[in-house]
Amino acid sequence: MGKINIYIILFIFAFSACTGSFVTATSNETEEGMPAKEARKKPAISDREAKAYELFEEILDLTETQDIQTVLPQIEILYINIIREYPDTAIAQECYWRLISLYVKNNVPPEYEKAEALYSEFLKKYPRSVITTLIEDTLAKIYHKNKKWDKILKIYPDAASKFNEKDEHPNPSPVFMYAEAKYNLGDLAEAEKAYKIIEKYFPKSKMAPATKERLEEIKKRKEKADTPDAE
Repeated sequence: MGKINIYIILFIFAFSACTGSFVTATSNETEEGMPAKEARKKPAISDREAKAYELFEEILDLTETQDIQTVLPQIEILYINIIREYPDTAIAQECYWRLISLYVKNNVPPEYEKAEALYSEFLKKYPRSVITTLIEDTLAKIYHKNKKWDKILKIYPDAASKFNEKDEHPNPSPVFMYAEAKYNLGDLAEAEKAYKIIEKYFPKSKMAPATKERLEEIKKRKEKADTPDAE
């Protein structure tokens, strides 16, 4: 399954590179006018892609190990090698996502500091990458699972106010995660605003049932707050 996924990712990046729809890391391709001697110091991009993919194949082989915990250190080193040595390749961006996933999903307890450092680095290197959404979704889900509400708000500080239903592919996840964080931190007014976005624009989403329950609970709390205590 992993090998199928990588072909899909590589196709996305190849297409995006042709259309110029996002920014990648600084290319190591030879610039026009560069002396031939300098040009020979770096392999062609196609060679670099091949070498990066060879390392990735090693990772895929290791993931088939019966006890995955025993090979996690090797997998980590291989991911780091790819993102450090071949940052201009298509696979490097996916490796950031996979390594972040490894830190927060496979390690107990989750290694938040390592994952967050990589996330910050990724944003600086690839500010318009299509992989950003995957990374943020992965982090938000693990934060939600472990009730790290403040961390969710660092990823989605203004998800509700910036939501635009006219986007080509509006994503309900950031708004829902934002609402959950606000709800659990006691900011019911802001949580209600975000939940109502989900209710209005994504009534058939997987988040709709939980949203309905939250809105009902907020309504009950507001009614209780407005009712004077019986003497």
